[in-house]
Amino acid sequence: MQAFKCKICGGSLNVISGQKVVECEYCGVKQTVSVFKEPNIQEIYDRAGGYLKNNEFDKAENLFVQLLIDDKENSDAYWNVLMCRYGVNYVKDPASGKYIPTCNRTLYTPIFSDENYQKALEYADDEQKAIYEENAKTIDEIQKGIIAVSKHEKPFDIFISYKETDANGNRTKDSIVAAELYEKLTAEGYKVFFSRITLEDKVGKEFEPYIYSALYSSKVMLTVCSSKENIEAVWVRNEWSRFISLQQKNADKTLIPLYFDMDKSDLPDEFVLLPSNDIKKDGFEADLIRSIKKLIPLPVMLAQKRKKQKKVLTIAACVAVLVAIPLAIFSYLKITENNRFQAKYDAAYEMYNNGEYAQSTWAFEELGDYKDANDMQEKAELSWRKSLASVVSADFHWYSSGTEVYYYINQNGEVYTTTGQKIDFNKEIAQHGKIISIAAGTDNVLHEDGTVTGTDAEKGIDNNPEWNNIIKVSRPFFDAVFALRADGKMVCSDIVSQTEMMEKHGSDSDEWVKEILEWEDIVDFSCFSNSPDEGCVGTGAIVGVKSDGTLCFVCNPESEYNGVDAEYLKEAIPQLNEIGNIKKVMFCDAYYCYDSNNCLLALTKDNKVYAYGINTDPYEQSDKETLTLYEIKAQNVCDLVSYEHYITSDNEVYCTDEEKPLGQEIIKTELSQNNNLAYAISKTGTTYEVEIIYDYIESDGYTTKTEGGLKKTGFKTVIYDEWIARLK
Repeated sequence: MQAFKCKICGGSLNVISGQKVVECEYCGVKQTVSVFKEPNIQEIYDRAGGYLKNNEFDKAENLFVQLLIDDKENSDAYWNVLMCRYGVNYVKDPASGKYIPTCNRTLYTPIFSDENYQKALEYADDEQKAIYEENAKTIDEIQKGIIAVSKHEKPFDIFISYKETDANGNRTKDSIVAAELYEKLTAEGYKVFFSRITLEDKVGKEFEPYIYSALYSSKVMLTVCSSKENIEAVWVRNEWSRFISLQQKNADKTLIPLYFDMDKSDLPDEFVLLPSNDIKKDGFEADLIRSIKKLIPLPVMLAQKRKKQKKVLTIAACVAVLVAIPLAIFSYLKITENNRFQAKYDAAYEMYNNGEYAQSTWAFEELGDYKDANDMQEKAELSWRKSLASVVSADFHWYSSGTEVYYYINQNGEVYTTTGQKIDFNKEIAQHGKIISIAAGTDNVLHEDGTVTGTDAEKGIDNNPEWNNIIKVSRPFFDAVFALRADGKMVCSDIVSQTEMMEKHGSDSDEWVKEILEWEDIVDFSCFSNSPDEGCVGTGAIVGVKSDGTLCFVCNPESEYNGVDAEYLKEAIPQLNEIGNIKKVMFCDAYYCYDSNNCLLALTKDNKVYAYGINTDPYEQSDKETLTLYEIKAQNVCDLVSYEHYITSDNEVYCTDEEKPLGQEIIKTELSQNNNLAYAISKTGTTYEVEIIYDYIESDGYTTKTEGGLKKTGFKTVIYDEWIARLK
């Protein structure tokens, strides 16, 4: 009987015939497996898996590629090649006890673009595909984190690769020789990566971002070794093999093998064509430094060279000066203009990287045709759209005969109801691109190109030139829908007149909404509209967040619904504007919030939370003197969920009354209109129902308090990188 070993912990796997996915009973990690009929092929597969587990990525990759020669549709082999190229292994997290992936080889190419990943998905069944997609998202996030850290590191000139300790944990001869080289090259003025010293202040951190940055920036690598074993050591090979890969793409990089106390023939086959150097040879040090100075001239050397050139050019410059003056003036003006545009471009790019998608959209637009500003404008606009997207409509659908219909966008970009019904948008997707967001309480969806389509889109939206480049769409205000546009302005669908509203609902019109058409520089908005129950028609309010961190608002003047009324907002908004620096606001329905009685919450850019509170029973007339604006004491808040739930920078959902998180790895939430239901979305798209804790007065006068918590649903949603970036 064939014995299978876990790729992660090495434990025995119980694999049933024909099974392609198995969960290890020891470490709990689900993984794909391959079973081959030919014993020799199975042996190659098992040997490759052993190399991969031991971080011998090159050896493992060669064997997995060999398997693909005979079996070009083996998804597991393609996946394992991918793991080798990104240097993925699993380590046990001491806090959770779970095995989590780490990346020991960083590539600028996103994992989703790798041909091996695409082949793995192409030939995988549904169960295998789910595992690949989930793991790829985790690895992609790790890679982005590594690259983000590496960007802040200063470039190196030289990378010294060597084995630091032997099998007994003692320092090697290689390390001592490498240290001497480090001191001499540093004294010459070079910036040298020598892990023993360079990484000594990085204790407790992942080393990969710093190693990757040094490999990427260094022009020269020196490998120091005294034995075949040392130069072939896993992490030493990991360094020089990656440098060789970078060298193949960049001819300015040079690898120089250095050896001593060993035969040259024991060097790796990859070094055969390289000019290797015996360290103990007379004159070695002077020859090496002279070679490096040719490859990397020091600033003082460049200055001397420029000085010689200056003498030769002086006479020619004098002759040409009269002719050159007009050209110089023109060139100066041109350079000045380019510098000004470049400065604006750099500022726009920095805003984009900082998650200020609205501001970067506008900044790139101002640059016109400069460089790739047009492409970056579209990219920033799409990121803005995704950052505010709702992928679950956690709300009652008021236009579906009163039934509760919830919509979500799955990981394939398709729209489904939570009851399993697929909503067909094929025609619209072909015309306007993927669906990015669902408008709560409607059938409207927002596409990649900023177009809104759906069964409710005919309300003055279809063929309306005002409705273009939409960023976010509101829930319905009866027969009115409004939206934020990429130019920072708000737009409305058809507004129902007072006569029509009275005929339909026996209430006033939605004319008050029109004030939002005067707003400018809006980056986000929040709204409150009560369900169309008798006696509550017309209640509503809208608050816009401006790019400068201040707020503007409009409210139905007749609105007196549980704290969300014009008089309260007239007092709350100015107080919040004094604080400024606001990045998000949300309404709270005080009908369900007797413990808190907040009508409005605001999250600042420095992650503070403020609430405007109502301290009286919402069934009775409120005493305005009791209304206060106060800071909620919560740590590291990155997003708001409800009046007493929030997400931290650690991707955890907390309740203000609890010390422990309700759930972890949460990156996005969708809140329903009445705050008694929300959906929480994890990094993998796994979705949970969040039961909001609230007091509810029963008909007999007794108060019932719900328990709250997270409950896993049966569906997964699409996730966006912009959500993860926001929490960071």
